Amino acid sequence: MTIRLTPHRYSSAIAVIIFFMASGGHADDSIVPTSGSITGLPAVSFDYTWPDAELPADYYPVTVHSCGEGVTFEAAPERAVVNDDNMIELMFALGLTEHMSAYSAAGPRLRLAAFKDDYAAVTSLGDDYFKLEPLLGANPDFVFSGWNYGFSEDGVSPAILADFGINSYVLNESCRRINNSLTPATIDEWYDDVRNIGTIFGVPDRAEALIAHWEGRLARVAERLPDTDPVPVFSYGFGDDAPGGGLGLTIVSELYRRAGAINVFEDLLEMWGSVSWEAFVDAKPEFIVITDYGSAGAGQSGDEKMAFLSSVDGIDEVPAIANQRYLVLPQEAVNPGIRIIDGIEALAADLYPAQFADLVGTPGFGLSPTSD
Repeated sequence: MTIRLTPHRYSSAIAVIIFFMASGGHADDSIVPTSGSITGLPAVSFDYTWPDAELPADYYPVTVHSCGEGVTFEAAPERAVVNDDNMIELMFALGLTEHMSAYSAAGPRLRLAAFKDDYAAVTSLGDDYFKLEPLLGANPDFVFSGWNYGFSEDGVSPAILADFGINSYVLNESCRRINNSLTPATIDEWYDDVRNIGTIFGVPDRAEALIAHWEGRLARVAERLPDTDPVPVFSYGFGDDAPGGGLGLTIVSELYRRAGAINVFEDLLEMWGSVSWEAFVDAKPEFIVITDYGSAGAGQSGDEKMAFLSSVDGIDEVPAIANQRYLVLPQEAVNPGIRIIDGIEALAADLYPAQFADLVGTPGFGLSPTSD
């Protein structure tokens, strides 16, 4: 997915190099030091406050590509509806709360503390994925969602919204739900999402600043990883009769590689899905990353899923089960979103404690503070 027209593009590679040299690889009182004025990008702060956006008079119209289809915007949307926390958090992180009319499917647990006021300022359409009539009742001029993240062929879809004159944008990774010819998802694809949303709303500098910030943190992880074989890891998100999680087409496999691990089912080129218990045992994962979806009253918490896995008959000889090696991550650190770097850092620190001991517990490393 590429941007056809943007008013101002930066070289990410140069920004990252300057960013990391300037930061020295250490955390400050709020978040990992950012490039700030050194690269001409605004600084990334813990609460994601930004200077006012400055755009040339001829900035609009802009065109981005959503699942390969061009979508043109004559002005920044003012009444966006966004589905699911990973996409909602990107809107908040880009300082676009005032451009939102409503959100849906936002888990009430594990919300970022930095966004407490943002969630309160925007109308919730409920804990489930949006339905067409309530969605239209929010009077949106833009919808940001994903296939199986709210969009479906028989429910709300970009085509149906277009019939109502409403533009939309589809999360890159989810395009694999309607196009099985695509290759496994990547972090660079997520960066395309960030750039495209930044372009749509006229805040491209903020998007580039976030990307440079994340690249600096990834560089810090990479330089500390030991030169050893990656640790075999299983992604567990759901399922009692059969274990399910992030398979080979999801972004999960790259997240694990960046943390010095390997998804034991990365060769199974499907999205989120189930495998048999027999396949799980044969894969011999040495570590299990459990996804907590943050739902209230529906679904198991991460700790409950951990207890379940430890109770399943016939899998007790799997190394991860035998040695009780688990890490619970919020779904926002597993699906494309602003917390994926948090998840990479947390996993790397659990797998290689000696290499990351001095960073664990310091501001700007690992899982960001939540409000509960």
